Amino acid sequence: MSKPYSRAPRLACIAVLLLSAIPALAQEVQTTAPPVPGQMPGAPVRVIPADAPLARMELAPPSATEPMRARLDGKTVGVAPGLRIFSTDTVLLNAGAVAGRKLNVRYKLDLYGQLLTAWVLTDAEVKAWKAAH
Repeated sequence: MSKPYSRAPRLACIAVLLLSAIPALAQEVQTTAPPVPGQMPGAPVRVIPADAPLARMELAPPSATEPMRARLDGKTVGVAPGLRIFSTDTVLLNAGAVAGRKLNVRYKLDLYGQLLTAWVLTDAEVKAWKAAH
């Protein structure tokens, strides 16, 4: 003889899982840019603040005895604890992985003058920025 309520907990769990997935399925999130002339369709959206200056950045290799430093057009600045470096595809880059490489970036400093965010630029973006400024 089967127990009439033996399946109830299992069915309740399945119902909760299905109901919790409905809002996620209903959301529409724009993850790619709308078509722009001269831009590849489906390119990721890059939002760089208009007041972010352009510089040639080089991160010092990580050291166990000294805080991380960056050179922006020859000027040495500290690196904020929450440093974010975005690649040309808007992927976060590890600071240790790009240390020692010279990259064209637009950047923002925090209130203490430390490098907080950097966006790595393509050659076309550098030319466009220089032409506009």
